[in-house]
Amino acid sequence: MSVSPERRRIKADFLIVGGGIAGYQTALDLLPHGSVALVSRGSIASGSSYYAQGGLAIPWRFDRDAIDSHIEDTIRAGAGLCDADRVRLLIEGAEEAFATLVSYGVPFDRDASGEILFTREAAHSRPRIVHAGGDKTGSLILKTLAQNVHGHERFTFLTPYRLTRLVKEENRVLGGLFMDENGEGWLEVLAKATIMATGGFSALFARTTNPPSQVGDAAAVCHRAGAVLERLAFTQFHPTVLDLPGGTPFLLTEALRGEGGHVVNGAGERILFRYHPEGELAPRDVVSRALWLEARANPGSGLYLSVTHLPGPYLKSRFPQVYSHCLSVGIDLSRDRAPIRPAAHFQMGGIRTDMEGRTSLPGLYAVGEVASTRVHGANRLASNSLLEALVMGHRVVRGLVSEPATRESVGEPTSREAREIPRTMVTVPPGRVTMKMIQTLLWERAGIVRFMPQVLSGREEIRSCLAMMREGPVTSEGALLRNALELSHEIFEDLLVAPHMGANYFLEDKPAEPGPSVQEKGQD
Repeated sequence: MSVSPERRRIKADFLIVGGGIAGYQTALDLLPHGSVALVSRGSIASGSSYYAQGGLAIPWRFDRDAIDSHIEDTIRAGAGLCDADRVRLLIEGAEEAFATLVSYGVPFDRDASGEILFTREAAHSRPRIVHAGGDKTGSLILKTLAQNVHGHERFTFLTPYRLTRLVKEENRVLGGLFMDENGEGWLEVLAKATIMATGGFSALFARTTNPPSQVGDAAAVCHRAGAVLERLAFTQFHPTVLDLPGGTPFLLTEALRGEGGHVVNGAGERILFRYHPEGELAPRDVVSRALWLEARANPGSGLYLSVTHLPGPYLKSRFPQVYSHCLSVGIDLSRDRAPIRPAAHFQMGGIRTDMEGRTSLPGLYAVGEVASTRVHGANRLASNSLLEALVMGHRVVRGLVSEPATRESVGEPTSREAREIPRTMVTVPPGRVTMKMIQTLLWERAGIVRFMPQVLSGREEIRSCLAMMREGPVTSEGALLRNALELSHEIFEDLLVAPHMGANYFLEDKPAEPGPSVQEKGQD
């Protein structure tokens, strides 16, 4: 669908791109300081935050022992590749983040006496996870934040728009240019500060827990504008994802293992203790690799998550969303094992920032999964993602409002390049490359376990596709493919920088022969 040349321009003190928990927390903190325009590709139910089944990790009691323990678990799960000072800033910010959510009215789960309930998840050395609505934590936090923002006289919500480029004057970012997803024209938002809160890009992989929109458009656009990307090879694959023929991958929350679930093979044998002394409570990257290796060694056995030994009424009340979904596809978790296979879930890398969200471009900030703060290392500790979104939302705003530029009026671009609307765009010829091809390529050659020949050939496949790019009509599909190809190339490049670091797990033996190339698949 070609995009109409019509343009709408608005000004706001602050522009936020992305409507998840990170975006809304940032918006709430910014509203006392000026007007906020939040631009999203869809409703609050279109991003990953809404579907977060896990909880919020906090060092309960907030004393030194609890904080130090949480820091140690985070660094251990991150394969030692976390920035320890930044991890401490994150964990020490949990008390404020949690208290703020309680004051907003987030309905955290409590026991009969009214005390907050805490559970344990994999790689945590103690119970420190709080939930809302059992396995509906993400949606309930997001809905509560949105309710506190929408209707505010200084807040404007704009959808459905895809970020196309940053508006820059010299090297400073002055806002963003967006195309209407329905092809009805352009939206330009000028602002004193532009904050990316667009989430990750796990939907670039063929098998993913993420909504289809999470393909890294914003990261690619910011990179083209000069923002530094880093640690793109650090993809976290969630191990327990429902695996049904022809079915959409559905996440079976980490808490199922944290509260006693077993991972078994077709014979009912628990297999994870062969790979890690903590078994089901091992970090996600360890468990995902173990499942990959088991499936490779015993392809006909099958792999399952079993909670049949836990009381049925407890499962129904504690995991209402998961239990209901499984029942809808014919699996009663109180008596049936759930077939599982890992899927791409979370990105530890992204747009490089400091702990106030500043990027390498003046005027551009990033918060949440789209940002690389180096707090997660090579593998994120379960339930630290919501914590990061909330804590960094507070920190970004405190740093941002202290900047001299935020006390000035909204800038106006003067250069022709910054002001003109694109009439054509660089992209691949229609039909030669599809998102499905790119997703399959990344899944097969940059997935859970990598082989150097496959990584090298994958990079060459992407380069061949990039070489086909030409000027053509401006379309939403064309923008999507260009961004996906450019970001995929950066992922392969990053894999080859330090292939044996942390989550970049390589095997030396030769894999099965790869399937047809991207171009060959495109001609089928």
